Amino acid sequence: MTTPLRPAVPFSYPGIAEDIARLGGLLALGLRTAGWAAPPRAALLNLACGRADETAELLRAACPAAEEVFYLGIDLRPPEIAEARRRWIPAAPSGWQLDFRTGDASRTDRMRELPPFDLVFIRHQNYWHDQPSWIVLFRNALAALKPGGLLAITSYFDREHEQAMACLVQCGGNKIADLRNFQSRDLPDAPGKSVDRRLALFGRA
Repeated sequence: MTTPLRPAVPFSYPGIAEDIARLGGLLALGLRTAGWAAPPRAALLNLACGRADETAELLRAACPAAEEVFYLGIDLRPPEIAEARRRWIPAAPSGWQLDFRTGDASRTDRMRELPPFDLVFIRHQNYWHDQPSWIVLFRNALAALKPGGLLAITSYFDREHEQAMACLVQCGGNKIADLRNFQSRDLPDAPGKSVDRRLALFGRA
């Protein structure tokens, strides 16, 4: 990336910029640990992305010098997707296609027009809630990878992270890295939870 991707509108809440900066460092470390080779033409998928606040840091870590980028965020909530579009699409440099769509992130198998992806990202996966849907989402996320591609997840708390990793292995994933974020910001109203507390990276077995 020749120039940083800067948000076209400010983040919605105080502290977000600091959280995602820490996430960016964690992603860079995780990708190095996984032996990631940044592609010159990259395709990235951000599932259950919400406002996709992490977009710039994710792209910076995964494809810092890409000539062409296709980046897609999918989430069920129209207001969050609309905010992501306002923040990031005007900021995209020439040759980069950034898109955000309202849809069911667990049903990418039905989206026939999607390309295979170098990296699929799920921030703060929520396996704790509606486990059958997350099993489908994880299975389809792994199937969406190019050969040699990576699936990355972050989690708020350890028990859910361990359960999600076990599920991914059962879905055909190969765990490559699991990192604890020691700079993670604690959530005062939820003991034992913190922002991007754990990061794991998987390939397709």
